[in-house]
Amino acid sequence: MRRRRSRRRTSLYLVMLVIGVFLATLVIQGAGLKADCQRLETEQEQLVQKKKNLQKEQEKIKEKEDYMKTDEYIEDVAREKFGLVYDNEIIFKPAESE
Repeated sequence: MRRRRSRRRTSLYLVMLVIGVFLATLVIQGAGLKADCQRLETEQEQLVQKKKNLQKEQEKIKEKEDYMKTDEYIEDVAREKFGLVYDNEIIFKPAESE
């Protein structure tokens, strides 16, 4: 009879140990998954911000492209780079200092 009780206790302790190891494994894996989830959320936020920045940059490029297709742009470049003027314009240059 004592042997039976001893075996039952040993079996009970063994089952409790297995359950304890199982629970500990679950807790450790859960903590790892939570850390991964937080890391991925942070990465997602960074990517969303980067996407917004790239969209703004794309809009600026589109605006510049549209401006570069205008006569005003061609005129500005001709004036700035080549010094071209209309026939009826007078050019005023600052006096050179001595």
